[in-house]
Amino acid sequence: MSQLRILLYGDIDLNFMDGSAVWLTSIAPVLSSNPRIQVDLLLKAKEQNSRLTSALEGYDNLKIIQPFESFAKLVETRNTRLTVAEAVQIMASLHQENPYDLVIVRGFNLVREIMHYEVFQPITVPYLTDFKHDHRSTKEERVDLKRVYDHFDHLFLQTKETKEAFKKLVQVDGKKIQLLYPMIPDLEKELPRFQNRHSRLIYSGKFHEDWYTEEIIEATKKLVKENPQIHTQIVGDKFQERLREPENQLRIKNDFQKTSAIDWIGAVSRDSCQALIAEADVGISWRSESLDNDDSVELSSKLLEYGRLGKPALVRRTKMHEDLLGKEYPLFVDSEADFVSKTLAVLSDDRLYFEAAQMIYQASKAFTFSAAYERLKDFIWSFKKTKTHLLFAGHDLKFAVMLMEYFEQHPDFEVKKDQFTSHEKHDEKYSQECLKWADVIFCEWGLGNAVWYSKHKREDQVLITRMHFQEKDLNYPRQMVQEKIDEFIVITPYMLEEFHRIFKIPRHKMRYLDNLIDSEKLDLPKTEDYQFHLGICGILPARKRLDLAVDLLEKLWKKDSRYKLFVKSKLPEELPWLMAREKERSYYTDLFERINQAPWKDNIVFDPHGNDVDRWLQKIGYLLSPSDFEGSHVSVSEAMASGAVPIIRDWKGADTVYPKRYIVSNLDGAAALVSDSQWNEQAILSRKKYACEKFSRDKIVIQVEQLIKEMLTKAR
Repeated sequence: MSQLRILLYGDIDLNFMDGSAVWLTSIAPVLSSNPRIQVDLLLKAKEQNSRLTSALEGYDNLKIIQPFESFAKLVETRNTRLTVAEAVQIMASLHQENPYDLVIVRGFNLVREIMHYEVFQPITVPYLTDFKHDHRSTKEERVDLKRVYDHFDHLFLQTKETKEAFKKLVQVDGKKIQLLYPMIPDLEKELPRFQNRHSRLIYSGKFHEDWYTEEIIEATKKLVKENPQIHTQIVGDKFQERLREPENQLRIKNDFQKTSAIDWIGAVSRDSCQALIAEADVGISWRSESLDNDDSVELSSKLLEYGRLGKPALVRRTKMHEDLLGKEYPLFVDSEADFVSKTLAVLSDDRLYFEAAQMIYQASKAFTFSAAYERLKDFIWSFKKTKTHLLFAGHDLKFAVMLMEYFEQHPDFEVKKDQFTSHEKHDEKYSQECLKWADVIFCEWGLGNAVWYSKHKREDQVLITRMHFQEKDLNYPRQMVQEKIDEFIVITPYMLEEFHRIFKIPRHKMRYLDNLIDSEKLDLPKTEDYQFHLGICGILPARKRLDLAVDLLEKLWKKDSRYKLFVKSKLPEELPWLMAREKERSYYTDLFERINQAPWKDNIVFDPHGNDVDRWLQKIGYLLSPSDFEGSHVSVSEAMASGAVPIIRDWKGADTVYPKRYIVSNLDGAAALVSDSQWNEQAILSRKKYACEKFSRDKIVIQVEQLIKEMLTKAR
């Protein structure tokens, strides 16, 4: 089973909680949500706590690499954090040991370093955030960004607004840019209550002037004067830029401790933070105008986390926030006065609270881990350059030969066969090996092969079963684990309805695709007297009704002795199991005795069974399908592709596949169809065109390929 291998590294210390750390601990589980993806997360720093990494536990396909343990020789022993040079050196070592399909990195300095390693160029996608998005961007920065854009085949940016800003700054078309929106955990199964219970505000994040740390403290003090029940929880411990200076840090910490309405929790794990938000009532995402304005290009993941848990959030009105929440969102705040008045209003008005909470909750749904993976999956899987392993399994693969040939020659596929010796007998040890190898299993016929593979198929594999006709009279479809079969292919609309009626296979799991033929190979010139030549291809068992073909020959011969019937088939005596059935044996004994005693016996010619149907059809003007019942009777479509006239007894479903003018209900109708048939060039081309457009190999192999890729996409 092929696997997508991804190396993930951010120039981020996961001992501290901030937006970049949350991003790294979000992208990792998003990628790991598919068991077919192996994610290796290389840490930057020695792990001093598990507040963030604890959220990554429980994923069998997510490996956390501790560089100071695994690669001690490559790092300075006195360091507790990797330099970008050390990080890329370790990444190169990991890649050399077991190559990756995709590398995702974050950090501008890291990206500059990785550009020195040619091996990473085609497989690396940088996530760029740390650059100025407007007029503050320097010429040197723009030159640097252009170098990055030119070097890599793809790069990630956070929002469409970031993309537009980048395009404008760097003067590029942006075709290389993929969007990687903020990611939040999936919604809880139980809906939030959407009601105020504690009059508790919550802020979670960094402490920075633009994040309004001190403004939140002052607003809380004013709120308490209006309503003593109001209190604010503060989560986090990372002071940045000016607030990191000792005197500023000390002042803010003192304020936290002295303000009775403020509960400073400090740093906690992401799960604990989510629990605190769930117990709070209003989230705080109020930031400075220099950070949040109509030209802003980045979206706060914390705002979305509040929404995910059904908590209305106080946030500055910007174009991006209006696009996200709607212009009528009631908790847009642009000033301290707004902050105070709207907090008091939302905590006292149940209807207003419910309205705001619902609006932000609905907006958050588009950013869950599951939604993020759905957006990313086609892109990330495009880095998987190994071939898709396609297994064909069944006892009789004759109708799948052209499919197998197509995929064997396809550069994106590798093909194996699991040849069953009967409907259900097979080498189980070999089948287990095939099962381990396969990405996609194609069961030809829905018999014991489909039963076995549906019982053993893994969740990360695709199983397609092509059903024909005989299955409807057998018990195998009832023994299949239908839930494990991703799609059933049926060969006629009639059989689709029959399989639904008999076995309750859901219609939405069935796909009608015609049996395919090589129409180009069949388009050969006709030989002399073909207008007087009937043909029947396959006369075993008795339900194929060779007797009716003989009746037609006899009727036509009486009018014109030039008519002949050519029979291309195995003979009854070649199949011992058939001759062991008394009814079948009697049918053929009586029929062949009738032929041998008839004056027209020399006008029936038995041709050997074989793979030369294209050449045999050169002498056939009329292909007979007098069976009691059929699936789609491929010989009919092959005959039409050769220009012959099909004469089809009205077996059930025939009119869902073939033109009604070629379907007859009795001997007289069949004889009239022979007499009235047109042999001008236009009529011949019309028959060929119908067969080519409907049954052509070139068309149907593409349909099957599209189905396989569609199912693979779903499986991913």
